[in-house]
Amino acid sequence: MPDIALTGCTPEPLMNYLKALGIFRLVAEQADSEARLSWSGGVAHLSTALDHDGLARFFLEAYEPTPIVGPWNGGSGFYEGGSAPLDAIARSTVDRLTTYRSTINQIRTFVPKSKPKDTEKASLLTRCRAELADVLVPWLDACFVLGEDGPAYFPLLGTGGNDGRLEFTNNFMQRLADAIPFAEEAQSTSRTTQLLRSSLFDDALPELTKSAVGQFNPGGIGGPNGTQGKFEAASAVNPWDFILMIEGALLLAGAVARRLGSTALSRSVFPFTVETVAVGYGSSATNEETRDGSRAEIWLPLWSNPTSFEEAKHLFAEGRAQLGRRQASNAVEFALAVNLLGIDRGIGSFTRYGLLKRNGLAFLAAPIGRILVTHRPQARLLDDPPLVSWIDRLRAACRDKNRTPVRYQSALRHIDRSMYEFAVRSERGNDPKYLLEVLRALGSAERTMADGLAFCEDKHIRPMSGLSPQWLIDAAPSGDAGREFRLAASLASIMAERKTELGGLRTHLEPVVQASKWVNWSPGSTSAVWSRRPLAENLSAVLVRRLMESDRAGVSGCALRARVFAPLNDVIAFIDERTDDEALADLLWGLIGLDWNSNEFRRRSFRRQQAEMLHSPGVTPVPAAFGLIRLTLTQLRLAAEPARNRVDGEDRWRVVTNTDLPSITTTPRAAPFLALAGGDVARAELLAARRLWSDRIVPFGWTNRQQRARHHSEFAADPTRLLAACLFPLSSPSLSRLARQSLSPPLSVD
Repeated sequence: MPDIALTGCTPEPLMNYLKALGIFRLVAEQADSEARLSWSGGVAHLSTALDHDGLARFFLEAYEPTPIVGPWNGGSGFYEGGSAPLDAIARSTVDRLTTYRSTINQIRTFVPKSKPKDTEKASLLTRCRAELADVLVPWLDACFVLGEDGPAYFPLLGTGGNDGRLEFTNNFMQRLADAIPFAEEAQSTSRTTQLLRSSLFDDALPELTKSAVGQFNPGGIGGPNGTQGKFEAASAVNPWDFILMIEGALLLAGAVARRLGSTALSRSVFPFTVETVAVGYGSSATNEETRDGSRAEIWLPLWSNPTSFEEAKHLFAEGRAQLGRRQASNAVEFALAVNLLGIDRGIGSFTRYGLLKRNGLAFLAAPIGRILVTHRPQARLLDDPPLVSWIDRLRAACRDKNRTPVRYQSALRHIDRSMYEFAVRSERGNDPKYLLEVLRALGSAERTMADGLAFCEDKHIRPMSGLSPQWLIDAAPSGDAGREFRLAASLASIMAERKTELGGLRTHLEPVVQASKWVNWSPGSTSAVWSRRPLAENLSAVLVRRLMESDRAGVSGCALRARVFAPLNDVIAFIDERTDDEALADLLWGLIGLDWNSNEFRRRSFRRQQAEMLHSPGVTPVPAAFGLIRLTLTQLRLAAEPARNRVDGEDRWRVVTNTDLPSITTTPRAAPFLALAGGDVARAELLAARRLWSDRIVPFGWTNRQQRARHHSEFAADPTRLLAACLFPLSSPSLSRLARQSLSPPLSVD
């Protein structure tokens, strides 16, 4: 079957895309039912038994126009003014307009004498849908759907086939008069043939007809600097472009009526039409997310495999991107659905159009991006129901742009931008980098919510919670790039102490109370100590507070039971100020939203993956003061290293959990950490050494009273940072490493 490159039909502007659909639909329905359409090389390709000349001859001689009418609109020609195009078709004698003529005559039998009022309009729409010929149903479905709350209009066609003063149906009739003869004896002119070939094949273009084109071709609307030699240019259009564009819009009608109940937002019930989210293009502004600034977004598919008309009709009839069990309702969700193969019809990419307010008060179909269909399973993290529900609440709270404080709108915009950038990038790898940006945006937003409890209560926004533990695997970068993530994960995983009222670390960040996986605000809480201070100061305050509450709960030392342990090398990097504190803080606030009580942590395969992703290779020297002081934070059971593991036959300490082994149990005290909080590293080290000495454990360099008296710390790190580093939960092997480095070999263990 010959392949015709429709070089006049490109994905952009919107007029040219719809024109390709119009050519395809009309050829398949009226000339060649085996026709196929595809997109490649930046143009549409039509596979058909017709050749170039045959295709042109079909439109010039045989094409039967769809009866495009809009009796519910005042400018349709059925009422005062603007009736000349309608009358011209009604008086026509050519066979190809027979259905058009009969439709006009039928409508004239039941339309009111004057433009219908709002109360009459719904009744008229219902009658048109019920009584007009089946050939009109696609046009009617493309204009409106009827629901319990009245008609909903497809943003592509304005408000039911008109856009302000521009009446599409009346203009369609006028363009038909420019393109095809209305009398049986008349013939198409050479100019009409040239215009058609220009529309189909981008041939040399004669002078265009001065006419409004509407939102479909922003470059053709004229205006200032629209031409050379004049200050302003008039709006001009190729009549065939307009005709084929309107004919193509009918393919987007599909079975939209069955989806009306899928969402409360009428924009989303039409094919590939979603709410605007102002991200992903340079001119984006938050006011474009309101109905005054944007009508909607339309994501139109491009496919490379030749597709039959029935297949294409089914694609547009389905007309949605599935996100989990629900339909994508906005641009960010649509982009994520593309990643998750919510669209699996062989589509290669989507052209994204925003019906945005431009050029004064006019809405124009602005192309705002080409999105490749790329399978990214990690996008399921962003389709997690608890996360989606939380973002939906925030989005609903920010819908009134004039009354919502800017900080909440900025938080939502940051989330949308990071999610969209994750979804639409062209490369397939490096997912953790983009997921980290999403997690940081979520953390920043949660911190903003925690500072506005009155807003959250008013808008029914709960703390972010219940997120999938899979974040720990899919979002974890490797090597040094993952330091902040690994450290944040260890802090966020500090859990509530069993059989006490001591909550997890989250209770020290924000005023919350936790029950199972769900979290609620607790405005009266006194545990939260996080503020706008630097990270190290906040972590230090958290440690001191947790020490106090652990003592009150009857816990010896500081309660640091955690799901994830911080790699010791990463902790040393934090002490040495080789970490990004801002990123670490954002990630911490994001990771506290994980469901740390999930049964997922009990799966052996998950624990293995988690250990691999959160592993930090390499050995870094541990500052002596940190090792000594950290050993006094929690209660430890120390035993002698087994003979087979000893180095050079020398005894070493190790941390054990087996109570049957001969061991010494340490007695933690808060004093060294209170000294650190006061900025005195030397005293903190002295108090830690004395505490261990009292437990019959001798630190290096503290073998007798004389040495203890002369000992002083040469540790040069910031004491606040050293104190903050003690908060990171460490594994038994890491604590054993600190013991081997900081403590003298055991003499005997009773």
